[in-house]
Amino acid sequence: MGKVITFGELMLRLTPNRKGRLNQASEFKAYYGGAEANVAMSLSKFGHDTGFLSAFPQNDIGDAAISHLSSGGVDTAWVFRQGERLGTYYYEEGYSLKQAKVIYDREHSAIHQLPELPLDWQSIYRDVDLLHITGITPALSKPLKDLTLEAVQAANEYGVKVSFDFNFRGKLWTADEAKETFLVILTYADICFAGYKDFIHLLGEDGPETFSETHLAKFYEDYAKQYNIDVFASTDRQVMSASQNRLRGFIYQNGQFVQSETFSFELLERIGGGDAFAAGILHGLLKQMDPSETVEFGTASGVLKHMVYGDHNQYTETEVQDFLKHYDQDVSR
Repeated sequence: MGKVITFGELMLRLTPNRKGRLNQASEFKAYYGGAEANVAMSLSKFGHDTGFLSAFPQNDIGDAAISHLSSGGVDTAWVFRQGERLGTYYYEEGYSLKQAKVIYDREHSAIHQLPELPLDWQSIYRDVDLLHITGITPALSKPLKDLTLEAVQAANEYGVKVSFDFNFRGKLWTADEAKETFLVILTYADICFAGYKDFIHLLGEDGPETFSETHLAKFYEDYAKQYNIDVFASTDRQVMSASQNRLRGFIYQNGQFVQSETFSFELLERIGGGDAFAAGILHGLLKQMDPSETVEFGTASGVLKHMVYGDHNQYTETEVQDFLKHYDQDVSR
């Protein structure tokens, strides 16, 4: 098993009860989550030593966020206690043909003070095998973009592999701003999670608007050579409704482009599915599974996340493997 540290913002999510609308809600379910923290929680569940680099306020909400990570076995030694608030977002669940909705409330949250600290990267990366980041953190502010670039540069300096998930958020910055930053990060990345639409709409590559396996394989091959990236991975999601999806995964590794089988399923909750897929892929890579095993495990991990509430996956390695063997059975006996 490997030692992994993830870097980003953990947030408080508030979701109306009973699939209610935000503009009518008087009661909310509360969850803690964030893309990078979700990956750390999943990898810990899979048996890896994980840590989280971030900042939480020194108050009861910050204490609850620390407890959330600690309950999942994530080391919080590099969570700095500063600032006055934890970032918040409101999530209105989709149902049938109604889309889900997200409203962010994360301005001036604690993580915005993290760039002001003199971070000791040598200590942070001691005995660490892998750093996982996403395109969300650099979108939050210019200082956090600079800190993200500093983090990946230091990782390269100290021999730590870098995993980067594009995770583009159009509500946080423009596609042009993201592209400029992402292309810099790619020069430091060893593992990259980027989907077909990322290449078409963010990176400006030519291809049909609808998903094309042939084009995706070529994008992966070209960018792997250009940026010396070991692994690319992503999913293709077909949305029949907000509660009925199809999902399959793809990986490019050692010159091989491999896809998983396609899973059709009903979902309880969409949040965190991509993070669970990323964690499953990283687990396969850290355990040195072959590409077909890795992409099947990653896709199954992503599918299972849709079956539980909350932002992070809650399944062990054994449970994911059992799901792959028996998902067509209605009861595990």
